[in-house]
Amino acid sequence: MAPRIASVLYGVIAIMTVDLAVQPDRLRYSEAVLGVLLVGLAMAMTRLFVRVVTKEAEIGAHLPMKESATLLCESMLVMLFPSIAALLILLAAWTTTRWPILLDVILYFGVLAVFVIGFSSSYVLDRNIRLGLARGAVWVLMALALVALKKLAQEFA
Repeated sequence: MAPRIASVLYGVIAIMTVDLAVQPDRLRYSEAVLGVLLVGLAMAMTRLFVRVVTKEAEIGAHLPMKESATLLCESMLVMLFPSIAALLILLAAWTTTRWPILLDVILYFGVLAVFVIGFSSSYVLDRNIRLGLARGAVWVLMALALVALKKLAQEFA
């Protein structure tokens, strides 16, 4: 379960990072959808390559195709959050939501996802809700530090 949770987290952090760098009203919605999906795909490939190399180093041999396929499926979970972000962008285009609002929605949805992933990754270990909530809270604080840095950078821009 942990590698699957980590895969989803890769996608969340990738999109949150892109969100921090995007300047409102500089992209068309179609460019943003394509960009989000390409970033997600790049992170999925990165996740796959890292997992394959790590597994091969552990066993000291090349992976059988079946195990490589399993790692590919696991790595594609990275695309979960980028796909949701792409859908949010499409929905925003349909409803003519302004870019600053859309970027904040994606960023704060990412923070929520970080909490859920942090909680889940701890909870699956020992079914301790308190430890899960603590990890989720710490991870949210780190994610909110990114949000605060974005807001600070916008003040000086």
